[in-house]
Amino acid sequence: MPDSDSITLLAELAFAEPVAEAELLALAAVVGATRKEPGCQGYFAHVHAEDPKRVLFYERWQDQAALDAHNASAHLAAFRAQVGPRLAAPTQLSFWRRLD
Repeated sequence: MPDSDSITLLAELAFAEPVAEAELLALAAVVGATRKEPGCQGYFAHVHAEDPKRVLFYERWQDQAALDAHNASAHLAAFRAQVGPRLAAPTQLSFWRRLD
C-alpha cells in the first residue's frame, strides 16, 4: 500500500539561454544540500536531452511538512536568487501521489 502522505513533485524550469556552468554549479549545490534534509526521499535534477534550456527536478518528500521546510530553506532561496533572473518563464509545478 502506498504512503498516502508522501509527495512526488515535478518542477520544470525554462531558462532563457542554455544552462551554463554557473547554473550547473548552482544545481549541484541545491541538490546536495536538499538530499540532506529530513523527509527528502529523493531529489534529482535533469537537463532536457534535446533542449538545454529546460531543467526538470524530480522530488520525493515524506510529507507536506518536509516539502514546506524545503521551500523555506536557505539553500533553495539562494538557488532561486541565483537562477531566477535567467528563467524565461515561471517554474511549472506538478504534484503526484505514488500508486505502489
